[in-house]
Amino acid sequence: MHRMFSALGLIFGLLLTAGLSAGAQVPDDCRISAETLAGIRLMLTAEDSGIFFEIWTHEEIACACIDLYYNDPSDAGFHDRVITGAVVLLGMTEDPRAVPVLIDAIDTHPPQALYALGNFPTVEALNALVAHVCDENPEARENAAEGLRRMPPSPSDAIPDGWQEALAAAIDEVDAWLPHENEADFILYFYDARSNLSELLEAATAGSAGTE
Repeated sequence: MHRMFSALGLIFGLLLTAGLSAGAQVPDDCRISAETLAGIRLMLTAEDSGIFFEIWTHEEIACACIDLYYNDPSDAGFHDRVITGAVVLLGMTEDPRAVPVLIDAIDTHPPQALYALGNFPTVEALNALVAHVCDENPEARENAAEGLRRMPPSPSDAIPDGWQEALAAAIDEVDAWLPHENEADFILYFYDARSNLSELLEAATAGSAGTE
């Protein structure tokens, strides 16, 4: 399998790098080969993404998806599928460099980006989700609720500055929106989100007290 991707990578690498810019908005510490970038792009045109983590590291996948999101030529083959796949896959990498990219992707792929942000317990991800709690786009609103109810706790030894305040503000925002939500399923999602946010706040408060 690795030989197959090496051969394809050489071909697609030449084609892809010819159309890419120098790496706009790609983090300076993202350093992957053109062959790796091309191989990951090729796989993003397929339906099944589970194989990615059997072939490449989380860092390689994250860096490739960031590069592709910002630099894949709009006229490249399967461009829309590649970009959508890159946004979804970024949410699975657990790489903090994905967060600002996913926040940018809310403008282009709101459902996928908002859902993916739910994997990152950071103030920036949380605030981005909260900003769409009352989104007029039902799909975006649904995935904002999904992201909030799925968000994991921040490690007790690495609670970000402003995390507790952001959680408290998120709870207030959900409480303020709930009386206005008219989708039955969404109401359940938001109640689950509120419950999760309360648990996250409780854990963060206990964690902060334990480090004093």
